Amino acid sequence: MTIRGQLLRLLRPRATSGPPKHRRYLSDTPARQEAWLQAAREYVSRKTDAGRAWLYRKPYDDNPGHPELFHETYSILNLLGAMAIPFRGRVLEVGSGPGWISEILMSLGYEVEGIEPSEEMIAIARERIEAAIRHHRIASPPRVAYHATTIEDCGLPDESFDAVLFHAALHHVIDEDRTLAQCFRLLRPGGVLGVSEGAWIPGNRAVEEKLEEEMRQYGTLENPFTTEYLDWLLSKHGFVDVKRYHGVNGYFPADMGRLPLEALPGERAQAHNNLTARRPSPYPLTTVDRHARTLAEITILDSRFDPEGVRLRVRLDNRGETAWLHRAPKPGRVTIALKSGELEADRHDLPRTVPAGDSIELDLLFPIPEEARDLPWELDLVNEKVFWFSERGTRTAQVKK
Repeated sequence: MTIRGQLLRLLRPRATSGPPKHRRYLSDTPARQEAWLQAAREYVSRKTDAGRAWLYRKPYDDNPGHPELFHETYSILNLLGAMAIPFRGRVLEVGSGPGWISEILMSLGYEVEGIEPSEEMIAIARERIEAAIRHHRIASPPRVAYHATTIEDCGLPDESFDAVLFHAALHHVIDEDRTLAQCFRLLRPGGVLGVSEGAWIPGNRAVEEKLEEEMRQYGTLENPFTTEYLDWLLSKHGFVDVKRYHGVNGYFPADMGRLPLEALPGERAQAHNNLTARRPSPYPLTTVDRHARTLAEITILDSRFDPEGVRLRVRLDNRGETAWLHRAPKPGRVTIALKSGELEADRHDLPRTVPAGDSIELDLLFPIPEEARDLPWELDLVNEKVFWFSERGTRTAQVKK
């Protein structure tokens, strides 16, 4: 096991007791996995024409008071604010549905991968994304891609996301252990998990009857978690820094100003699974923390040109307070760049993360055309999609002929 792997293993907390008595609404109901998945795939086709049309404009509604618009919009914007996803980060949206949240994420500059079992939902989402790009005149839109699968069966690469997002979706998953293990695997160290949805309060028949009616009508799994069970699962699967939130939005009369949060209209933390949690990181600050001090000393120990290009022996010393990540999704991944004015050779990835105070020596080959070899070339580091190190005080290293 690598040193980094040992650190992560030590950082992962262990659940010390068994699960609470109340877990999920259908915890004692025999699993009907294939039936639930098939119902999720057929959800759009079971909608009326008006219901299908609404999926193209969700969350906007014309009902008195517009409850869907206000609830859905407040919920997702509050969750995104609490998650504090890194600038231009990469987000996995689980249960992406018709893509209205994907639209928001893309418009904010995030790359998005959506997981959704319904091909019909994905088709609607793709139409909405294409329309949003045209409407908002986004010249270079971030990548948005969808996968017709479930989070339990998702095969995306390890540590490939800054954030995993469930909005009104976690209660649909069939295997919660597999789901949270997948979320942990897919997040980079320090990455954030965000959840917003109602919790199961045992004995609340009004809510339980609504769940049963939804399952009778569409056949989809409606199986929310108690707050205690979800907290236990997050700890079991290694998540740390679990924070729960009250959802309070709107204008309130001035004479309500002395009331506690729990007394205001909205979503009480005790009755909702509105939370964030993180995969632990062995590094207190990394290049994902774009406002932290990132600084390098770059030394070219040896250089020579041959028919393939320029070969460099370089030493990189980390003089800042951030660890330079080598496997992080963009932004935050550090690469090595050779440039001359507007020209640039192919970048090299770091072979490992370089903690603050550490150094690394590398042998690098940069292919350079014969006609460009007399130009003044300099070596720099790049915090991908965020900044060049030389913009933050690092001196570039000049290649000697």
